[in-house]
Amino acid sequence: MIALDKKDWICTQPFEFAEIFDHKTYMCCPNWLPEDLGNPNNIAENWQSDKAEKIRNSMLDGSYSYCIESRCPKLTGLKEGKTEGFIHRDEFLKRREEFKDKLPTSLKFNFDQSCNLKCPSCRTNFINYEGKERVRTEELINNIETQLGEGLKHIECTGSGDPFFSRTFRKWMMRFDPSLYPKLHSIHLHTNATLWNKSNWERMPNIHSLVKSCEISVDACTKDTYENKTRLGGKWDPLLENLKYIANIPSLNTVTLSFVVQDTNYTEMEGFYNLAASIFSGKGKNWSVFYNRVVNWGTMTDEQFTICDVGNPDHPNYNDLLTMYKTLPMVNNIRHNLTVV
Repeated sequence: MIALDKKDWICTQPFEFAEIFDHKTYMCCPNWLPEDLGNPNNIAENWQSDKAEKIRNSMLDGSYSYCIESRCPKLTGLKEGKTEGFIHRDEFLKRREEFKDKLPTSLKFNFDQSCNLKCPSCRTNFINYEGKERVRTEELINNIETQLGEGLKHIECTGSGDPFFSRTFRKWMMRFDPSLYPKLHSIHLHTNATLWNKSNWERMPNIHSLVKSCEISVDACTKDTYENKTRLGGKWDPLLENLKYIANIPSLNTVTLSFVVQDTNYTEMEGFYNLAASIFSGKGKNWSVFYNRVVNWGTMTDEQFTICDVGNPDHPNYNDLLTMYKTLPMVNNIRHNLTVV
């Protein structure tokens, strides 16, 4: 393992990517780079603001001063010699004109929290946008298409809820109009996969050739943990059937299975990797597992989060977590943002 110096590597995220929430805009996951650029309906203007430029400069000077390094899996990866998501400084300087004064070419839809699950790590209640909330989300999609549609090359949907459950996002996928996105070459779906079955997939034919990657949040490798601890509202057996169906979708090349590490599931880390391997190995997919340290999104009290966050070095079970981590195979298709090195 050879740790790399972040001053030699430039993250391209804030030069080409925007993450759109209900009323905020970010240039990365806000858990990793928590600087809000403002109203997403003014995304084109905000993208070229002084604040946005300062964030980009922090990548160029190697300080990464706006980033929370301990939470970012990319910066964690540099410590393990992994350069995914980075360009070497020398190469970036040669190609700098490619990144100058342009609008984002990659976008993440995070502005509908509707989901059919009530995961304790994410929310306290079931959420389903209707009425004014749904009108707002559809207006935001229209503004995105007007301001950015012609230049977008990649779209991610969604990190805030589930794209197959959200009425706005499901409608967008079912009625997808390629003419509004002439340069778009890929769509990434982030889903719990409980509704990603043959019936629903066949109702979205216009996105099939574009959906080349996905992240599926599971957070368990046993029925009891899944249904009763980490993914409340979910059913384990139908999920496994859906995962097997997804593993055979021809256009899908890259699959990430994600696991939010918390006190209720950390003992299943090895089992989760083995489960993913049993379903996706041999299917011609570039598959990986992402172990993501739990975050308090305002859904837990400080006391509850202290108990939940087993990735905290001060947690009484932290050494057990390290033991669990050491049982994982030393392979390139495991990513994490845990403090283990």
